[in-house]
Amino acid sequence: MRVGRRQIGQMRSLCRISFASALCCTLVVLEGCKVGPNYETPQVLPAEQWSRRSDAPLSDDTPQLREWWRNFNDPVLDQLIGQAEQSNANLEASLAKVRVALSTLGVSESQFWPNISVGGLYERNKTNVALLAAQGVETSPYDLWQAGAVMASWEIDVWGRVARMVESSKAELESNIEDLRAVLITVRAEVGTGYMVVRTLQQQIAILKAGIANVKITLDVAQRRLTAGTNTALDVAQVEVELDSLEAMLPDLQGDLDSAIFLVAELCGSAPAPIKSLLDAPAPLPKMDERIGMGIPADLLRRRPDVRASERTAAAAVAMVGANEALNLPIFSINGNLYLAANQFSGLGNASNISYGFGPQISWLVFSGGYVTSMISQSRAQAQVALASYRATVLGAVRDAETSASMLVYSKQAADRAAEAVRSAELAFDLAQKQLNAGTIDIDRFINIQDKLLRVQRLLVDAEGSVAQHVVSLYRALGGGWDEGAVNESALRSADMASTTAIPQ
Repeated sequence: MRVGRRQIGQMRSLCRISFASALCCTLVVLEGCKVGPNYETPQVLPAEQWSRRSDAPLSDDTPQLREWWRNFNDPVLDQLIGQAEQSNANLEASLAKVRVALSTLGVSESQFWPNISVGGLYERNKTNVALLAAQGVETSPYDLWQAGAVMASWEIDVWGRVARMVESSKAELESNIEDLRAVLITVRAEVGTGYMVVRTLQQQIAILKAGIANVKITLDVAQRRLTAGTNTALDVAQVEVELDSLEAMLPDLQGDLDSAIFLVAELCGSAPAPIKSLLDAPAPLPKMDERIGMGIPADLLRRRPDVRASERTAAAAVAMVGANEALNLPIFSINGNLYLAANQFSGLGNASNISYGFGPQISWLVFSGGYVTSMISQSRAQAQVALASYRATVLGAVRDAETSASMLVYSKQAADRAAEAVRSAELAFDLAQKQLNAGTIDIDRFINIQDKLLRVQRLLVDAEGSVAQHVVSLYRALGGGWDEGAVNESALRSADMASTTAIPQ
């Protein structure tokens, strides 16, 4: 059988197609390969090393963390936390970091695809007369018009370098989302703590003012007795010293109160005046009577955003080890272009002027002056740092939760003891006051009893304020009750702010 030139050409084309298909199939098979270590979440603490707490006011129940602040039944606290969620500056900054991480993930994913650019070209050319004129070649100037598409080198991710980079970027994005949740928890807790401080200071001021009023009554009694000749000037002077001492304490407390209100205003992203107007009227310190569930201690690591963020950062660092190790292997890529070229602009519409070229390429970096080796060593060291940081974060979270629980238990015990002391001091004061009215007790002893009552009353307020603050601290340590709804609403609000804010280009 005789084979013609056309058939030979067809056979050559078929061979080229078969070779290209085989190469593509090989690359697709190799696409599933990923060099470098695969990440596995490290176990820091075995389950048997966890402790459980059930001391009052704690329980083994599952913690009810969602909107925990509403358990205080305080509308003002609800309003403040709601405003902080809307306007806190740190929360807005954390949301912006999530958008940065999301964009970085997009940059990494874009490397899976070729970069194709389109454009046009015009040149006015003249060839070298000395070289070509003697050969009868036309050497007059001529025009060149060209338009088409060029595909820069498209890397086929045989060894998973790009996939590892995407894996790392995705983990970083997830870490930033967890950081956002952590900021949300922190903002809520700081507003709650600040609010408890404000109400505690207001109670302290109220008790001090009541004590000053009582001492003024005692001073009036001492002065009347001095006039009647049953007291000495020394007794009056002692009462005046007590009065002056108490009045001297008042400005410091009022300054501390203003400072606490201004801090709450900052957390709420507000000027001081509106928040001061909201909090100026004294109100009782909110209390929570029900027991707080601690749940299964191991669940703590699934709830704490800082632990989750640290774990995702470790995953991102491990993925980069593989991305850098792939630099030691051959890089497979495809290059190509398709364009029209003509000496006249009208020729760009003629299909016969089409030109193209494409094909696979392989390159292997055999010498880099130690660059690749150093990058691999660096990424491995960074992974070790991230894993050690994760372990430290886990241990810190456990310590935080255990400390907050212990502080709450002990502060509750202190508050109960202080309440007993107040009851005893009030009874002693009532008896002393009756004796003062009957003239059977001297002024010095009465002032001493009156001072003890004031001190234990202030001690009780401090203890109750400490209990409230430790309740907030425990809720934060347990994971704080972040929820997707609040995060998503904040993200939408932040994105809208970003689109309407003038950002310098």
